[in-house]
Amino acid sequence: MSWIVYVMGAAGFDSVRDFPEGWSPPPLGPRESVIRRLHAVLPTLFFATSTEGSYHGDGFSITFDLGPWEVVPRVRLLVHGPSHEALDVLGRVAEALDGRALDTGLGDFMRFAKDPDSGRHVWRDAPPAESGWLPA
Repeated sequence: MSWIVYVMGAAGFDSVRDFPEGWSPPPLGPRESVIRRLHAVLPTLFFATSTEGSYHGDGFSITFDLGPWEVVPRVRLLVHGPSHEALDVLGRVAEALDGRALDTGLGDFMRFAKDPDSGRHVWRDAPPAESGWLPA
C-alpha cells in the first residue's frame, strides 16, 4: 500500500480550495537547506542522490523526492506501508520545512494540530500507487 503526500509552502491557506487562480506556492528553500532541515528531524534519512532520499520506520518507509530544482518548490513523499507512526513523521517533516502536507487521498491539507486523525482513512482506502508516479 502506498500513499503520496506533497509538502509545500502554503501559509495563510486553510484549504487548497482557497488558492487564488494562478497562485504558485513559495519555494521551500535551497536544496542543501531543505536536506539539512530534514536531517535535523530525521537523522537516519538517507539521500542516495541530491534529489531522492529514503527513510525507514517501524512497518513503513518514505521516499523523499526533491525534484531537479536547486531551489525546491515542494517535496513529494511516497509513503509505503500502513503505519500510524508515518503520520507523525509527516507532521514533523511539514513543520521542519515550514510547509503544509497535501494529502492526495483527501485532496486537501492534513491538519495535524486540529485533526490528528486526518489522513488515517487513507491507510485503509488507498489503492496502490501507480508505478508511473515513482521518481525516475
